[in-house]
Amino acid sequence: MEQVDIISEEEQIKFRDWLELNINNITWEGRYSNEFYTFWDNFFVNDIEIVDQFEKLNKAVLFVKSGPLISWFQWLKEKLLCFLFISKKYSILELSPLVQMSPREISVILRNFFVERFPHLEEEFNEKFQVSHVTCENSTLTFEKVVSEFSLNTEIRGTLEDDILKNLEVTLYADWTEFSNSIFDKDNNEMAQTIKSIKDGTSFKKQIKFFQELVLLFIVGGLLIFGIKVGNKWYEDYLVKKITLFEPSFFWLDKNLSFKTENPLDKKSIELSHKELEELEKLESKNVFNDDFEVKRFDVESDVVLTSVDALPKDFTVADLEQSDYEEVRKGGYRDVRYGRRKAFRVMMTSVNPVETKNKLIKLLDEYKVKQVDNVKPGTEIPGGIYFNIYVPREVISNFLSQVSSVETSTILESKTVFGGPAGTNKVFIWIKEI
Repeated sequence: MEQVDIISEEEQIKFRDWLELNINNITWEGRYSNEFYTFWDNFFVNDIEIVDQFEKLNKAVLFVKSGPLISWFQWLKEKLLCFLFISKKYSILELSPLVQMSPREISVILRNFFVERFPHLEEEFNEKFQVSHVTCENSTLTFEKVVSEFSLNTEIRGTLEDDILKNLEVTLYADWTEFSNSIFDKDNNEMAQTIKSIKDGTSFKKQIKFFQELVLLFIVGGLLIFGIKVGNKWYEDYLVKKITLFEPSFFWLDKNLSFKTENPLDKKSIELSHKELEELEKLESKNVFNDDFEVKRFDVESDVVLTSVDALPKDFTVADLEQSDYEEVRKGGYRDVRYGRRKAFRVMMTSVNPVETKNKLIKLLDEYKVKQVDNVKPGTEIPGGIYFNIYVPREVISNFLSQVSSVETSTILESKTVFGGPAGTNKVFIWIKEI
């Protein structure tokens, strides 16, 4: 069937009714109804070719200056496209040369048109009106295929109730009157010439403006870069003057001179005056340079309670160097050390009856299988109290300290130490002070 690429008088009237225009609002309560109908009859003429009708719509979009009018003519263009797709039964590919639009643009307009009326089929329409290239299968889509595939009603409204542009008061805009008058003159091609001049002038002005902005951008950018470079150089010089580096300077030295060190001890003879010799003799007579002295174990005096006369040492000169039975071979290990990795504990107890407390602790030692640290047996009585120096297994250290602290009032101190012991044990020192 051969398609006639014109819009007849009947189709023009049907298209205006299909739009459901609110003539009362458009003509400002009917005041400009004659002007509007005259405009419509001159703009949408009878038996006009589709190409010419869309050419007039494109020129109208370029001629008018008001934003709402531009949107209104663009809206008429899209509605006419949808009307031809529905009433003339063109495919998307057939419409493309007639409306001077690509199949992709046409498919997007049709997709939006159908989604507004059937929003529950949005995903299906997205897929159906997807035209990625000219040879795409969807480019041959017609209205009959859409109706049959989605079971739609053939009577589809052109506009909906919430469409704002069908109520737009276009007759109140100043450029509406100017545009209407231009299309009334049928004897000459004034509108076409005006549109062409506007289009050419706009294109040329846009190109000139683009090059002007480009040149201005390069000038401003160059000045900015040059200013940053000069400012950076000035600030560097400013900092160099403000900062003074204290460093040795050897430029003032006389390089012809050679410096040699002298060792005063290398001299074979030492020259001394008569008075200096007398002073040395006096110092020698006083034994000032006598460095022989006896090292003592104790620097301060202490009171020691002796149990009997038999406990006195036979040789007091040797006794001063002897080690007491209460003294450990390896001392220390409980003071906190910064780099220590092992933990040591000190339990400081006070007791009215230290002997009884000692017996209770000895039972705990047997229960937890502790080990003696050094040569002094745990529970040794010394002047002032009783102390235990032991190794406790690490897995029972918490329970052990808990039971020890429950025997008497005690204070537990924890410290880091570098002294190691048997694997899996911690060092514990218990001191029972008699009240």
